[in-house]
Amino acid sequence: MASKMSTTLSTHSITRTLSSSYSSIWRTCQLTFVLCLLVFANGYPQFEDTNDPTNTNIYLQNMLINGTDIYVGSVNRLYKLRSDLTEVVSFRTGPVLDHLSCRAPPIHCDFDRTETDNVNKLLLMYDGQLITCANVFQGRCDKRDVNTLNTTYNNPREVVSSYIHGRAVGFITPGMSGQDFYTATPLGGWLRGAGVPTIARRLLEKDDVFGDRPFDPTSETKIPINTIDEAVNMANYQFNISYVHGFSSGSHSYFVALQVEDYQVKDSPQRTKISRVCNQDMSDSFHSYIELPLSCSDGTTDYNLAQSAVIATVGSHLEDVKPGEDVLFITFAESEGGSSLEPTAKSAVCMYSVRAIDAMMAERRIECASSENELDTTEIEWLGNTPCYADEPVVTGLQADPSGYCFTQNFNTPLGTLNFVLEAKPLYTTDETVLTAVAATPHLEETVIFLGDQQGNLRKLRVTANDTAEMYEEMVIDSNSAVAQNGLAFDADKDYIYVMTKRKITKVPVEECEKYTNCEDCTQVGNGVGDPYCGWCSLVKSCTRRYESECAGSDDLNSRRWLGPATLCSQVESVVPTNTPRDKVIEIEMMITNLPKLDDGNTHRYECVFVDETEGEFATTSANVEFMTDRTNITCATPEAALIPRPAEGSLTVELYIRASETNQKIAMTTFDFYECGAFSGCLQCVDNDYSCDWCIYENTCTGNAASCNSNGVIGSRNTTNAARPKKGSGFCPYIKDSGRETLIPVDVFTHIDILAANLPVPLSGDGDYECVILLDGEVAKVKATRENDTLVRCAGWNYMYGSEVPTMEVALNVQWNGSYILDNPDQLTVTLFKCSAERSNCGSCLMADGKFNCGWCVERSRCVHQSKCPRDEDPDLDSEFLAGDNVCPDPHITGFEPKAGHIRGGTEVRIYGINLGQVASDIKEIYVAQQPCKHLNESYVPSQVVVCRTSDISMPMKGMIEISIGTGDDTYNGLSQDSFSYVQPVIDGFSPTIGPKSGGTEVLIEGTYLNVGSKIQVEVAGQNCTITDSSMSSSITCRTDRGPPEVEGPIKMVFDDNGTEISQEYFIYKDDPTIDSLDEFRTIISGGLTVEVRGTNLNVIQSPKMVFHVANKMFKTDCSDIGATSMKCKTPNLKPSNITTPFTISKGMIGFVLDGVPDFRNLANVENVRDKFEVVQDPVYRELTDEGRIWEKMHAGNKFLEIKGDNLTLASESEDPDIRVSIGADGLCEPINLKSGTLTCTLPDEQPDSLPGDSLPRIIVTHGNLRFDIGFVRYLPPDLPLVLFIGPAVGAFLLFLIIILIIAIYRHIGERDRRIKRLEKQRDEMEMRVAQECKDAFTELQISVLTVSGDVEGSGIPFRNYRGYTSMVLFPDNPDHPALREIPVAKEKISGIKKEVLQHGLQEFGNLIGNKSFLRVFTHTLERQKMLTTKDKTNIASLLMIALHNKLEYLTEVMKSLMQDMIARYVREGCPHVLMRRSDTVVEKLVSHWVAFLMYDFVRETAGQPMFHLYYAIKQQVAKGPVDAITGEARYGLSELKVIRQQTDYKAITISAIGLDREAGPVTVKVLDCDTISQVKEKILDAIYKTMPYSQRPQKEDHDLEWKDGSLSTILLDDDGGREIEGEWKRMNTLSHYRVPDGATLVLVRSQGMAGTPHGSLQRGSPIKRVGQLYTPHSPASSVTPILDMENGIGIMHNWHLVKKQDHDSLRKGDKYHTLMAEIYLPRLLTTKGILQQFVDELFETLFTLDSDSSSIPIAIKYLFDFLDEEANKHCLEDSNITHFWKSNILQLRFWVNMVNNPDMLFDINRSDTVLACMSVIGQTLMDSCSVTQHQLTPDSPSSKLLYAKDIQHYKEMVAGYYRDVQDYPTISDQDMHAALANHSQRHNSESNFQAINALNELYFCYACIYRSQLMQALDEDESTRKLQLGDKLDKIFKLMADSV
Repeated sequence: MASKMSTTLSTHSITRTLSSSYSSIWRTCQLTFVLCLLVFANGYPQFEDTNDPTNTNIYLQNMLINGTDIYVGSVNRLYKLRSDLTEVVSFRTGPVLDHLSCRAPPIHCDFDRTETDNVNKLLLMYDGQLITCANVFQGRCDKRDVNTLNTTYNNPREVVSSYIHGRAVGFITPGMSGQDFYTATPLGGWLRGAGVPTIARRLLEKDDVFGDRPFDPTSETKIPINTIDEAVNMANYQFNISYVHGFSSGSHSYFVALQVEDYQVKDSPQRTKISRVCNQDMSDSFHSYIELPLSCSDGTTDYNLAQSAVIATVGSHLEDVKPGEDVLFITFAESEGGSSLEPTAKSAVCMYSVRAIDAMMAERRIECASSENELDTTEIEWLGNTPCYADEPVVTGLQADPSGYCFTQNFNTPLGTLNFVLEAKPLYTTDETVLTAVAATPHLEETVIFLGDQQGNLRKLRVTANDTAEMYEEMVIDSNSAVAQNGLAFDADKDYIYVMTKRKITKVPVEECEKYTNCEDCTQVGNGVGDPYCGWCSLVKSCTRRYESECAGSDDLNSRRWLGPATLCSQVESVVPTNTPRDKVIEIEMMITNLPKLDDGNTHRYECVFVDETEGEFATTSANVEFMTDRTNITCATPEAALIPRPAEGSLTVELYIRASETNQKIAMTTFDFYECGAFSGCLQCVDNDYSCDWCIYENTCTGNAASCNSNGVIGSRNTTNAARPKKGSGFCPYIKDSGRETLIPVDVFTHIDILAANLPVPLSGDGDYECVILLDGEVAKVKATRENDTLVRCAGWNYMYGSEVPTMEVALNVQWNGSYILDNPDQLTVTLFKCSAERSNCGSCLMADGKFNCGWCVERSRCVHQSKCPRDEDPDLDSEFLAGDNVCPDPHITGFEPKAGHIRGGTEVRIYGINLGQVASDIKEIYVAQQPCKHLNESYVPSQVVVCRTSDISMPMKGMIEISIGTGDDTYNGLSQDSFSYVQPVIDGFSPTIGPKSGGTEVLIEGTYLNVGSKIQVEVAGQNCTITDSSMSSSITCRTDRGPPEVEGPIKMVFDDNGTEISQEYFIYKDDPTIDSLDEFRTIISGGLTVEVRGTNLNVIQSPKMVFHVANKMFKTDCSDIGATSMKCKTPNLKPSNITTPFTISKGMIGFVLDGVPDFRNLANVENVRDKFEVVQDPVYRELTDEGRIWEKMHAGNKFLEIKGDNLTLASESEDPDIRVSIGADGLCEPINLKSGTLTCTLPDEQPDSLPGDSLPRIIVTHGNLRFDIGFVRYLPPDLPLVLFIGPAVGAFLLFLIIILIIAIYRHIGERDRRIKRLEKQRDEMEMRVAQECKDAFTELQISVLTVSGDVEGSGIPFRNYRGYTSMVLFPDNPDHPALREIPVAKEKISGIKKEVLQHGLQEFGNLIGNKSFLRVFTHTLERQKMLTTKDKTNIASLLMIALHNKLEYLTEVMKSLMQDMIARYVREGCPHVLMRRSDTVVEKLVSHWVAFLMYDFVRETAGQPMFHLYYAIKQQVAKGPVDAITGEARYGLSELKVIRQQTDYKAITISAIGLDREAGPVTVKVLDCDTISQVKEKILDAIYKTMPYSQRPQKEDHDLEWKDGSLSTILLDDDGGREIEGEWKRMNTLSHYRVPDGATLVLVRSQGMAGTPHGSLQRGSPIKRVGQLYTPHSPASSVTPILDMENGIGIMHNWHLVKKQDHDSLRKGDKYHTLMAEIYLPRLLTTKGILQQFVDELFETLFTLDSDSSSIPIAIKYLFDFLDEEANKHCLEDSNITHFWKSNILQLRFWVNMVNNPDMLFDINRSDTVLACMSVIGQTLMDSCSVTQHQLTPDSPSSKLLYAKDIQHYKEMVAGYYRDVQDYPTISDQDMHAALANHSQRHNSESNFQAINALNELYFCYACIYRSQLMQALDEDESTRKLQLGDKLDKIFKLMADSV
């Protein structure tokens, strides 16, 4: 800087003043420009997401700094980076197959999943694990390993929005018991819709007590569904909340969000709000929730849209904010139109202290809690307004602790308002861009803000006041790529800030103090704002932070040792004087600002240091220092003259420094001048300065004393005050000056020169004259000159010459007088000498010379000369001998042309080269090419040198010279070429290849003749351009295809010079681009050469595919071969030149393929089936043979294996690897090859191969990839005598003998017990054989019937109960109209409206308690312990809980698991673990049974229902084929011996024609028995007519009579018409045979019209009966075979009977002996029925216990439950596998399948028939026996049901055991998958079930909670978890609240 300053005092004083104002501006401009480039110039570390570059939806989403690790969440990728942003792990997360209406796989979905981008929305660190949340799979979260990024846990619980757009915020903060996870999210496309909380506190660890899983919410706030509906209906928009930031401060958590001011008003303005919850608030719905609006406005602009936010602390310089206090910084933008979420470029930053936020929230709390006005509300419309209730404890708590009080018991919740607004003025505003990110931090007493904007810039702000921040630096980070929202983060030490843009992260230091090399730049950053991090350490002259370690003494700002931002630097304000003569010593006085104080004034001193630019430091003098308030005065002396360097040109400007001895650093600097007048060489130098010098003209000298000079010629310096010097300053100096015109002098032409001047002195008498001085070729030429006047000097004429052959030469010109006085020449005058002939050897080039030189072609001399040098004769007509200007040279000459040939159709542009080819285009008259006219192209003409013409179209090939004619007027000159031009006809003979990829890039070789002729050739392949790459030969040409549409074909078309066209006969076809799917190898040796088989599609369309490895910044290519459509083989390249150290891994992104022009596989980063890494291992080594002479000897018929030792043989290869070859001699191979780590073994040829030339034996060569090893030689030995070994057969005979003895021994030891069992089985089999024929006949008939009926049923649908009907039967089989299943008012009568609301509120609060795992666990255990509760009560409790929690099946499942764990632990402690679920007499067991039944509904209906219904229907049909007693239910056919008629019954089957109620439908043929009662006949008729209708929707037989139509007669048939005789106590029911109804009779169903009295008036129509003990009581219609009620009269009891009298029935069961004898009568009928039904039983069992090949038939609930049972068994170390078998069988078989088989009416809407159900119970018992692990021994006394299926049981047991194994082997169902399935189940069936949870809560509360209040309260107080959550207090509060509602 010093060198650029003026050397005079006046210049110094002026520029010093200007520099203080302009230099900082200039530096700021400079700095801004430099900083804009710093990101690139300084090379900041940068990471870029290069994944899928064509996907424009990929943005970096989140960034997490964890120590030295950085985790980045992007779209479809997660990254782990080092602190320098180098990549550690790249983990692919998408795209995934997903749908907004689908749960995560393996949950089945009815919608087609499509590829969906996985957008990361949350990225957090917890306990050494990474938590990530994304939009896919309903917005779930995962836990991941921090090293591999693999998922370690996931939960299907919705956490974030499932939409691609919509940010979520989340953070982890200390809670009451560990860490809590807070989340906030806008609405997503969740299956549960508004059921997902918008703000939630979630678990981070599994709760082993209650079974809660990570990410499950424990407290939540949801957007009510009515709010969403009202927003759509009233304001026509989708209500939502956009969250910007979340954080925890103190004891609260806060969320910054955007939402409309009034969701019910259309176009309501957007507002930024801050909401808060208490971290100790354990309520389910955040009782402490409060929200208030935030305002950021400068009075003219309302910045209403928060864009980003950060919580930070501030420095000590701000008022009203304490250091260390949390402050919220938010960037805002003005919205478009106020109601839009779209921001404008008007942005601002506002600051809010958390203390002020808490204070205003407390103020609002107090207002509501103190309210006595009924109109005051909580003012939070979107969450539902409620009246403000006075709450004195809340007011007291708030007044005592406004910031820390937690409102966990407040009823004024949630709370909001628009009247309490947190207002702030912007710290900083901009109208240029949206501020998208903010970060802030304190630095010492300063506060610094960093801002990212939409243009990709980073802005740095210094906060100077509470409402002011000034930008001091702006950096371009990623031009035109916005900084991501909240995309700024500090490193751990806050020394760097990471800036995240769309695809890049840049690590930028928070300060770069070291880059500022001077104090001004350091302290005045940002136009004087200053960098708060940087200050100038004066004594070390370095820009540093204010750290003692960097700048000693910086802590004391008064010492001026460290100058902070915006502080004046240590600088010299004034110097007196500013110069002195070199030979004079004077004292200098300086005034300095901010001079630092030295540590010890006695030891350390300041000194003045004089420094010359050339000589360096030349003198030092001591300084006297006087410190004043704001300045420092320093005086020092100048050095002696001897020390001062002599000035080279009269003056010497030196740098004068103030140096501190403490650090030996120069602190401040100014300039000082030393001068010597006598050293100035000219007048201008002498007087044009501030020195005291005079110029003596006539003495031609500069002096400080002009007394001896001619006084008339003295000129004083410009500032002289000497009155004797009237002439002063440079205006009086004599000098020559530039005229402004170029002076041209032709060589060897006599010329004079005029020179302008000023103040030319008149020589005194005796003085010499003037001379002109020119330096030519190193010699001085002097020419006499005359002074014409004061301002003009004329040089005399002269012939100037120079030797160089260059056209022009510029030389210096000076003027001197009086012999040696040189006039000042400030303009450095020059003249230009020129030679016309230089570089102009011909006429044409001569005439091209610039006209200012007057050069031309002298014809006589044949030379280019100046016009004056060409002689002329006397005749004036000979002037034409000098050609110049527009003249045409007479001798045109063609030196060459191109091209040499063209198409006969013309259009070829021929470029003709030559000399004298005219001066302008119009000089060209005619051009002929091979005697054909050629059109001149004026635009391509180069004067005198190049002519271009376009050939004509001719009809046939020809050849000839080129002739050109030039001239003007009548003067014409011709030129002729030496070579010939040919007109030709090109021909395409063929081309290859004929196919290529649609992306192009195929090199097509076209062959033919004359293919490279013409000036321009265009090639099209199948209609697409093909770029020519080689046209050097006329017989072939090569071009590269462009992209083309697939499957398009066409010929090769060549166009020559736009005219001539040639087309091939063959066609080229564009094919679909190839794809690469997989590689078969991922390992190679470093020398390469190993084969990699590449799999893909369309690979054969590539001409020359290549495999590419990028290693160590080098590229290695190898060609691929064996190219087929789906595979090709490529050799790995030799990587040794890369100098890598093995082993080494190459990422798949650095491996690729060159597939012509296909871009997709240049690297394999996005190919899923290719492994992420390719391993490079060290080369194998094969060692030479160690035998003598390296010879391996092969014996004849022996040692045919060759063994070669080596190292590392199997690192990249294996046996029979085709890349390994062992050659023997000239043509032999040793194969196959067996490879081990250190040995290669192969089989030598049988015959010795020929040796290689020069070898005496076959040489052994091993080739391994690109490696070749010379192993040695092989020698084949001649054959030896054979050695024959004999082995005797004695060994075989001996072994055979031992086997026979062993078999005999085993057979003889078979036990007598087994033989007895076999005899029993044989008897059973013989019995079955006896009835086989009967079974066969009956089965045939049954098969036809069942299949026919099944077809009818399936055609209209099996009569399944809907979900509501099914679950009603499961929960309340005896009360299907239970209040919990229907809508009834909750509030009782006589309760006022307000109390009714309180009641409902209380039940909702009770429901919240039920929704708390701790409470529900204690509640269940407490009720279990109450002895007054019956099993029915416990069943009812479980049923009510199922209804109350049906919408929360995930939660219910976790509670159920926890309760089961408690119960299992108790059974284990009691030593009876096997009894789990056996008795099912606890609430937990009932709950498990209900849970299984609910979740099995879909499986039963879709899979198991059909075989179960077939079995039921088959039993029903078979039973109906024989007599059935209407009283006892006994039947001829059945499976239960208890329901088989043991007496012989005569009957006959008849066919009737039945007519139903719909007379137009016509009659139906029905098979009945003549022994059927009238009711039985009616039932069969109804079955036939309404066989496809659910039973509950059919007409009932009790409501109809049966009329027999016999001609014109009709008879009403009744079971009891009073006409039967009574036999003692017995009265028989009427049958068809009683009425003598014949075969073919017509029976008509008619509506019952009433009934005459029966005997004794005992039976009333429509009163079906139910058996109770030995009697019967009226009941609702239930069964077709329900017996008729015994009638009791005043005399005695009368018994009705049908087929068997009761006494006969009982007598058959007296005595075992009689029983055994009777078994021979009825057991065959049981076997008959069993045989007929066997197919249907097998079908059912196979469905239940056989899995499909893809295991899709495993109900997910069963797999999940079985895994849970296995885990519990392992946890309790239960090694007996039978225990888990018991558990699974008890839960699935006993409590579900057996119950379902025994009670098919639970699933089907059918008639309950006791007879059919008895048969089903036998199947159920068989099912249960099949699950037993004990062996049942058959005895003659075994029940018939055991005997019936004894032979099948073992097979069924194997099926069950296999089923359990298959389920166990199936992949584990994770908690998240199970919860997804549960949520899906709830969503599908909620609307269908229509359960009334409020009614269930009502009964649970009043019937159980209230009754056992004291026990519950005691249990809650005793339990630690509930006591901690104060659940007892909450329940007590509900009791008190509900007390007024009953």
